[in-house]
Formats: sequence, C-alpha cells, structure tokens
Amino acid sequence: MGLAIEGRGYEILAEKSEELEVLGPEKDADRARKIAERVMQIYNIPHQVKINILESIPMHVGLSSTTQLTLAVATAITKLFGIKASSVELAEKMGRGKNSGVGTYAFMKGGFIVDGGIKEGRFPPLISRHDFPEEWHFIIVTPEIERGLDEKTEEELFKQITASTDIARRICHSLVMKMLPSIVERDIKGFGQVLTEVQRLVGGAFSAYQGGVFGSQVASDIVNRMLEGGAYGAGQSSWGPTVYGLVEGKAQAEELKERILEFLKGKNYKASLRVVRPNNKGAHIEKRVKS
Repeated sequence: MGLAIEGRGYEILAEKSEELEVLGPEKDADRARKIAERVMQIYNIPHQVKINILESIPMHVGLSSTTQLTLAVATAITKLFGIKASSVELAEKMGRGKNSGVGTYAFMKGGFIVDGGIKEGRFPPLISRHDFPEEWHFIIVTPEIERGLDEKTEEELFKQITASTDIARRICHSLVMKMLPSIVERDIKGFGQVLTEVQRLVGGAFSAYQGGVFGSQVASDIVNRMLEGGAYGAGQSSWGPTVYGLVEGKAQAEELKERILEFLKGKNYKASLRVVRPNNKGAHIEKRVKS
C-alpha cells in the first residue's frame, strides 16, 4: 500500500533532437540516460531525444525515485514518438514491479493505492484505489544519514526474507477493516491510529534486516516526536531514512513543522523537511507545440 504525494516528484522535458542528450543533476542524468537507452532498444526508437531533468527526487530515501524516474522517462519518450504503451506495460518491460506495483499505480492514478502482491511472476494487480482527503497533509522529514537500500541490495534481500503469516494477517485485517474505511469516512484520527499500528507491524517484520522497527535511531526519534507533537499518525517510508507525520490542514502542518525544526536543532540532527499534500491525479503529462 502507498500514497501519491504532491511536491516530491520528477519534472522532465523531452524533445526530439539530433542525438541522445540528457541534462540535469549528474546522478539523475546518468540513470535517465540508461533508462532512455533501454526504452529505445525495446521499442526500436532512434537515439534522437533531448531530456532535461528540471526537478528530481533524492535517490534511495524511501520515496520511489527509481520507479518514478523510469516511468517519467519511458512515458515521455514513447509519447514523443507516438507509441501507445500503458504505465504497467512500461513498468514491466523496464523491470519494475518485482516487489510492488504501488509506485506504478501511483504514477498512473494518484491517490491511496493497494496492490495484490506478487503471484506467479505476474505484475501486482491493483486491488483498491481511493482519493485521499485533500485537507490531510504530511510532514516529510529526510535525515542526512545513511540512505536506504538500492535496488540490487533490496532485490537480494527479498530473496532471503521469510514472511510472518501472523503479521501479514494482522496488516491485512487492519487495512481492510480500519484503514480503508477511515479514508472513505474521512476519519483522520482513526486513519492515523491504524497507520501507526501498521507501520509498527511492518517495521517489526523487517526489524532483523534494518536494525529495528525503524531504520535508525534518528528516524525513531523523529517519528516519536511527531506523535508527541500532535501528528495523528507517523511512520517510515519504505526503507527510509525518510519519515512522515499526518496532520489536518495547513495551520496544523505549519505548527508541527516548527516543532520538528526545533527538535532537530536541539538534537543536532540535520534533515530536509517539507509539508506535502496528497496527489489524487497521478502524473501530469503536457504536450507542448513549438511556435
């Protein structure tokens, strides 16, 4: 399960050119070039595209940067050359969705996403998708500490992980009987409580691989401070180190933001922090015609 958010994404501009050219931050540009070359190989597209990365997501901080960049570049190139390909098709051909389809469906549709998991090598099916209340905001904090797992390490780790059927059962029950109804009923208190509960269950399942319920003591400290400071719910995004807190409305968001900034300063923790809202539409694709 997962949620698409505003304010943390890729913005790229693609246009036809005499050769393949990728502009932007070095690490993002290198990844985007490899993605573009793979797309062109799969769909037999000439290497005549200029890609400019205008905004980006930090790599390996728990915000689905690889899936979002892959789909952004692949979608831009295929549309530029008039090739019809769905986001799921692109994700499959580009090797995404091996562990989760949430990032792909978030790109496609936005909102709160639940997929059906991996079965017999098939791409995870979309089980549920709901608009997320627009007035519910999140405080997103990314500590300047060791980043989360890269794709290769994560893939190897998932081969070793043995799932607890009891934890899985409890998470599924909480999702269906508490979390989804809370979204439909716009019950932020109920949603926040079950969000925190599920986070603890997921963190417990992976504790042997990340050193505890959270990926670091810093992440744990920030999550606890968010809850103490009035967040309805809080947790860690993917492998971290990014953590989040749920609040209602801009005023409460700014209030908690100031409290967390003060907390970070007092602990001498360095981190980036921002307030974000849900994205219920998915990726925005705009075709520009040169004058």
